[in-house]
Amino acid sequence: MKRLAMAGAAALGVVVLSAPNASATSQQSGWVKMKINPNCTIKVYVDDHQYPGKIRAQAHFGCDKGDNLITPYISFDVDGTHGVAKKSAGVKIITKDKGFGGFETTTKDKPGTQCYRAVVQVIYPDPADVNQSQLVKTPCLNT
Repeated sequence: MKRLAMAGAAALGVVVLSAPNASATSQQSGWVKMKINPNCTIKVYVDDHQYPGKIRAQAHFGCDKGDNLITPYISFDVDGTHGVAKKSAGVKIITKDKGFGGFETTTKDKPGTQCYRAVVQVIYPDPADVNQSQLVKTPCLNT
């Protein structure tokens, strides 16, 4: 019985040591309805465990019904500084059969405690030249 307990403890130690980053953290916005078609949603993440020494912002877009024409931008707000590492995906058409995911950008994780928020701005092009926009942000990821 004692041997079995020792073997179990040793196996657990190997599992814990092989974990990629036990202190990894992340935040997310949850699924947010798009402004133009509420059957379409956006989810935004921020994490510190995908790339060593970097913070990653990532977004996913999809529709349950209908479609949406969007121009998404992704960036960070870092301790009140807006638009850090801003990136555009260009114009995208999101449908029930074709979502858009894995849209990401990264920035260097600065020394000291910082508040990183992933920010997605979605521009909804309008034929009447009155574009609308929507912001989706994550809570602070403090690193």
